Amino acid sequence: MKRRDFLTLAASAATLPALGPVRSAFAQSKPESMAMMTWGGLWGDGMAQYVDTPFTQKTGVKIVQDRGSSPVERVTKLKISLDNQVFDLVQLHDGIVPLAEAQGVLEDLDPTSPNLSFLSAIPDRFKRKGWVAMIYSALGIVYNPSLVKTPPKSYADLWSEDYRGQIVLPEITHSIGPYMIPIGAMAAGKDPKDAEAGFDMLAKMNALEPIWAKDTDTIMSSLVSGEAAVGLLYKSQTYTVLQQGGKVEWVFPKEGAISYLSGTGIAKGTKNKAFAEQYVNATIDPATQGWVAKVFNYGGTHPDTLKTLPVDLQQRVQFSDEEVARIVDLDQEFMSAHRGEWTDRWNRVIAGG
Repeated sequence: MKRRDFLTLAASAATLPALGPVRSAFAQSKPESMAMMTWGGLWGDGMAQYVDTPFTQKTGVKIVQDRGSSPVERVTKLKISLDNQVFDLVQLHDGIVPLAEAQGVLEDLDPTSPNLSFLSAIPDRFKRKGWVAMIYSALGIVYNPSLVKTPPKSYADLWSEDYRGQIVLPEITHSIGPYMIPIGAMAAGKDPKDAEAGFDMLAKMNALEPIWAKDTDTIMSSLVSGEAAVGLLYKSQTYTVLQQGGKVEWVFPKEGAISYLSGTGIAKGTKNKAFAEQYVNATIDPATQGWVAKVFNYGGTHPDTLKTLPVDLQQRVQFSDEEVARIVDLDQEFMSAHRGEWTDRWNRVIAGG
């Protein structure tokens, strides 16, 4: 992975059509709808407005969102449906993709397919064999300057008694819940893979009575309402909190901010592969991908997306050279291999067992 890709995505010379060629898709029997598992709340609403609706207007195929499952549950649903797949698309963050690959639930994405005309332009660090990211940001610390006397500078600072009962953190079922283990290890001055150090710090954090959040909307609402004074949040979503009336500032931790990617894959065994390819292509279309910056302040992954944004938004989604050099890419395969074990252990720690 090249960290420089986080700073600037080189512009390409080609100007491509909004959804790419549709001839191959229409050679397939057109379904009335396709089912996609994704997140709910603000994210699901944004996808429905800026991607699903235009896609339906273009192709006549309606997108039906399944918002009721966690990322891990989405992989499980795909797995048990392999013999008769009922889903077509799935959205996952980068931490879950290794699990999906190990379970064999994603179709390979073919960069030569006429239905995936934008795929080849996406930088390698933003895609895998059966998944391509549409957004990126970095995870750091956010705090309310009106409620926090001494601003945190590092992950280690989060373990301060000053934050007892006022820190909001992702629980294990959250997309980045498992990140609390490497973050704890880093806070203790250890390698991110030192699970023993990470769980020791988790127990110490739990003793401070944090607010454990199931989703990012809950993290943001806790910060907006003032229920939480400090927490973990992507840089991108700090601006969402501000737009909602919260008073927060974002900190790039001394130990390094953690990279975050989220994107889309095609369900293995889908009966509508060509149209599913068209949908994936729509998520990485530079002509429309900028909506994630305008709504959520995420960077888009296509090289041409950045230049479609006004200067103020470009500044929000980019990182300085110094920050890029300190962005931490966690070993997602390692964490995925230990996800079940970590989940069981997490539950015991939080329950006090």
